[in-house]
Amino acid sequence: MPYFEVVIDQQKGSSHEIGYNQGDNIPASLVEKFEPIINENIDVCAAEDIFHQFAPHLLDEMKGLTKSLNIPYKKALSLFSGYDIPKLKGMGCSAVVTPKYYVRNYDFSPDSYDNRLAIINPQEAYASVGYSLHMLGRHEGVNEKGLTIGFHFVNHTHSRKGLSAGSVLRIVLDTCQTTDEAIQLIKELPHSWSYNYSIGDASGQIAVVEASSVEVKVRHDQHTLLCTNHFQHARMDTYNRTAGNTSERLDHLDQAKMDHRTGEEMFDKFRDPNSPMFFDDYDNFFGTLHTFAYLFDEQKVLTAIANGRVLEIDLIMVLFWGE
Repeated sequence: MPYFEVVIDQQKGSSHEIGYNQGDNIPASLVEKFEPIINENIDVCAAEDIFHQFAPHLLDEMKGLTKSLNIPYKKALSLFSGYDIPKLKGMGCSAVVTPKYYVRNYDFSPDSYDNRLAIINPQEAYASVGYSLHMLGRHEGVNEKGLTIGFHFVNHTHSRKGLSAGSVLRIVLDTCQTTDEAIQLIKELPHSWSYNYSIGDASGQIAVVEASSVEVKVRHDQHTLLCTNHFQHARMDTYNRTAGNTSERLDHLDQAKMDHRTGEEMFDKFRDPNSPMFFDDYDNFFGTLHTFAYLFDEQKVLTAIANGRVLEIDLIMVLFWGE
């Protein structure tokens, strides 16, 4: 198992200030790691139009990054916006969502990892905690309203110019309070590829949104929702990949009798190297990098990188420090 570390980056202020300060904190090697996603022909106006409509403050964050990193704005937009990026290798992610807790693993390669847990409190948006993806985006996270969301790659087929899942997720965290609001926003945003979005909120409403670039379907349940890397809605089967162990992971979760497990127990199960939910095929972009959980009633985040110590975060205390 490769050795890697994650930096905790805690920021508050205007979105421009947060972008600038984040740019000051990241090493040049991280920006170099993003070079494969640069699109020299990115349509700046099209990308900006999306953000102007749904999350204009994120353009301010990008401009702050641009200034502190001393790179051209067009390059920053290509690196960080998640708009019209080249196809990347698919990753694996598994999640369990109940009205009491949200637990998930992120499985990929450390070579394509930000190694960064972002805790931000912008003046123009909701505060949140989440692992960053290409700086601006998020793999998963929870905001100050208790809305929790993570993405699960499904397929590159039927791709079009749109946003990556990390950017979709960030916009949801920044602007939505509830699962219903998140569902509506995901339906409105333009999607580049096919992804699942597992969602839960403070009121106990849970859902999985199955989104392709062509259509979007939603799965609801009052008790438990399981999510891996394929669509389960009958209408969405045509977008699924045939490769991978996504169905096997779902079968294992279904057998785990989660109704009798606490959030802490499920978190420990996901991060256990001996668990069927934990993977170490890092060379082939399928190794567990981190486990993330949110306990709704306790307003508590639990997270750990692979074989790392558990970090416990009081959500409200950490988001509003110094106030």
